[in-house]
Amino acid sequence: RVHARCHLRMSLTTGHVVSSTRGLLLRAIRFRACTPTVAPSPVRSAYPTTASRPSASAVAGSLRSLPRGAAPYPSSSFASIAAVGRSTARLHSTIIPQAATADADVFEATDTDAERKMLGHAADRYGGVIVDDATLPDTVDAFAAQLEASIAAWIAAGVRGVWLKIPKERAEYVSTAVHAGGFGFHHAEPDYVMMTRWLPTDEPDMLPPNASHQVGVGAFVHDGKGRVLLVQERRGPAAAAARPDFWKLPTGLVEQGEDIPAAAVREVEEETGVKTEFHSILGIRHGHNVAFGKSDMFFLVALRLRDGEDASAIRMCEQELADAQWRSIEDMAVRNQHIMPGSHMDHMYGLCIEHAAGRYAGMGWQALPIGFNRDGTVTTYSNAPTREIMGKNMRS
Repeated sequence: RVHARCHLRMSLTTGHVVSSTRGLLLRAIRFRACTPTVAPSPVRSAYPTTASRPSASAVAGSLRSLPRGAAPYPSSSFASIAAVGRSTARLHSTIIPQAATADADVFEATDTDAERKMLGHAADRYGGVIVDDATLPDTVDAFAAQLEASIAAWIAAGVRGVWLKIPKERAEYVSTAVHAGGFGFHHAEPDYVMMTRWLPTDEPDMLPPNASHQVGVGAFVHDGKGRVLLVQERRGPAAAAARPDFWKLPTGLVEQGEDIPAAAVREVEEETGVKTEFHSILGIRHGHNVAFGKSDMFFLVALRLRDGEDASAIRMCEQELADAQWRSIEDMAVRNQHIMPGSHMDHMYGLCIEHAAGRYAGMGWQALPIGFNRDGTVTTYSNAPTREIMGKNMRS
């Protein structure tokens, strides 16, 4: 299956890389006709458990023997913009709360004979402004007038970048933004287009680019008896019609706001009905120029059957798969003529063999606080529990 729905994006608020979805047209390939509801896992951290964790040198030996193997918005500038208007209650903006400065109000100029109304906007964290999409005017003429007045005021105030989100209900504003406002396209989603303009003429455009990556997962489910959950795709380059003897791991895309372990568990249950839980991340593949020129990250995830789960109970999603079976691990990697010796897939499947043999554990995960006085958590992946790492740092 072509992974085309989930990719990475530079955050408007922090400049960090974050996950986003639905950015490419190929998302239409995704079928949901037989998708069961998958409850989120209550586990907040997990690390691989083996009888004895191998040393770094032992792991290295095992792998060698694999088969074939910017400045904040200036206060003076902000004051000059605020002076021409009044602070209004924040409306139902879909971008201001996520991307503006924490204490930024949405500013909206008053209507007078001497001055035209500006677009509602707020300061971002990098000396720019974000137009409040919830306060866009009702007509193209009014939008053009407010856009012109806003750009003039922003240039005078030393504003750097401008983010303009136009919802599909206001699609007729796009031409005005391009031809009259000098805006360019940044990215699009099903319900809006994001446009930007860099105002300084004496320095290069420093606005972060559009999403650079898509993210996929593959799930290695081993029943502990020498069998692996393998599937045959119904469509795509790995379709059974073109390659009838090609058995592969279940794969899929990470959805917006979804952790890698949860994505792997969900994909397996959606495609095969088999209920699993996360064990570890075995490997990561990074490629470029994949879907519409975007880069690709693929996480190979080891899963295990949930307690009491019947390994023989496969409920295949016929819209996505041609077949799904528990097969020998040799069918996956050793007797698979479609895997080129020495290729990345050969290496990844070799990691699966090492894991099934108990010689390679992989990486665990933890959901940890963001820090910096911000709410929420982020997911980290490593080979050691956080307390162990912190203890070593404190002793060093």
